[in-house]
Amino acid sequence: MNNKRLLFLGMVALTLGIGVIIGSVVSGGVKATFEQKAAAIAIPDPVSLSNTFSQIAAQLDPAVVKIGVEVQRAPARNRQGGRAQPFPAIPGLPPDLFDFDVPEDRGGRGTGTGFIVDKAGFIMTNHHVVNRASKITVELSDGTSHSATVVGSDEATDLAVLKVTAGRDLPVAKFGNSDAVKVGDWVLAIGSPFGFDHTVTSGIISAKGRDNSLPQFGAETNFRGLQRFLQTDAAINPGNSGGPLVNMAGEVIGVNTAIVSETNSFAGLGFALPSNTALKVYNQLSQNGKVTRGSIGIQYESSRDQTKLDAYGLKGLEAVIVSDVVDGSPAQKAGLQKRDVITEIDGKKISSGSELQDYIVDRPVGSTVKLGFLREGRQQTATVTIGDRNDLFNEAAAAPTVGRDVRPGTPGGAGSSSHLGISVQPLSVPQRRQLNLPEGGVIVTAVSPGSVAADAGLEEDVIITGYVMGGRATPINNVSEFNALDSRLKSGTSLLLTVKVPPQYREEIDVPMKVK
Repeated sequence: MNNKRLLFLGMVALTLGIGVIIGSVVSGGVKATFEQKAAAIAIPDPVSLSNTFSQIAAQLDPAVVKIGVEVQRAPARNRQGGRAQPFPAIPGLPPDLFDFDVPEDRGGRGTGTGFIVDKAGFIMTNHHVVNRASKITVELSDGTSHSATVVGSDEATDLAVLKVTAGRDLPVAKFGNSDAVKVGDWVLAIGSPFGFDHTVTSGIISAKGRDNSLPQFGAETNFRGLQRFLQTDAAINPGNSGGPLVNMAGEVIGVNTAIVSETNSFAGLGFALPSNTALKVYNQLSQNGKVTRGSIGIQYESSRDQTKLDAYGLKGLEAVIVSDVVDGSPAQKAGLQKRDVITEIDGKKISSGSELQDYIVDRPVGSTVKLGFLREGRQQTATVTIGDRNDLFNEAAAAPTVGRDVRPGTPGGAGSSSHLGISVQPLSVPQRRQLNLPEGGVIVTAVSPGSVAADAGLEEDVIITGYVMGGRATPINNVSEFNALDSRLKSGTSLLLTVKVPPQYREEIDVPMKVK
């Protein structure tokens, strides 16, 4: 019994000893972890950003104005959507009046926004705000109203300059450098959405360099690419147009111009003309009442179509291809031709049409540039004198159209292409004269459903005048030459079919195709 009692007491003592040891180790471990203190995390101050916004709003608000207009009845062409627009037509609104709920067949009143850029009373706003106005009234932040006159207006960038006489120096907005803006930067928009003047909304820069040649903007060819927008999710609604987009330094970095929306209300996609572009236009409008831009008299396609690039024998992701040369233009005088691929300007490599256009529009009229280009795969150069864009394209637009539907009376001698899935017939001599095609061409009489031609969008009555394959342009003057083309085709061949499209048969385009 004594032995058992001693054994029991020994086991109890051993257990207590082990417990003390384990407790010491655990306690030491916890103590070691506690000594490695983490840095304290500060709770963000919700007032700071709010104060920044309010300070900027208070600073800019006196320079922001509400613009009221009395609108003339829309011309017939505008009621049909004939004017270039940096935004899609919106149901219930005239296609050329983004900010005004005015019926298309009569006049009315509308509201927009502007901001003062010169203490003498010069105001910047959008062209579409004042385009049809017979009377313009500007309401200043102090509540006084003044009649305004249009100093100059530029449809291509949708910018206008107004002038009011207030009899005193006016507060002005300070400009910032829009090139320094980064995606994610905070911005404020100030304007008169739906007539609620001096409304402030906030957001960020969502994207930069949004090109108005994108289909969402629906701009006419002559204005494509002249507007490259800052995209923002700061709320912009009808009535905001012409107002400032402001950075956190209280500087104007954009002119609110457009939204993309299916509901006529803000949907998270607002667009502002960058301040650097706006300032260049303002300086010309305020001094001369108009904007002069350089041009060499070409239209181009900045193509990423791999089939088209293959047909030209080009390597790379994108190419700038001349799609038309204006008659009598500097480009024509310098020897440039349709289908030339422009690769550099003044020694600088270019890969997109926007790079080419940005360089040329800023050149003084009468100066020269040296272009490098490929023609049928061979590198060439040309020195081109810069002309006035307005003169060149106004003259081109005034050129007479030709032709009617030429299908009736098409002569016999049909041909066909099983590779492309089309049938053709030759043109008669009177038809060639009517369409100014002295060498001829062939007219499409049938397109097989599901064929290569059908997939490319080719239809009956289109006139084929040639093709581009392997970088070489070849005319098609008759059915025999069309059949010769078909004999060269095989599966995987890429080509461009050059066609004239009814009913006018004026424009000649290249249609990319790849044989199945």
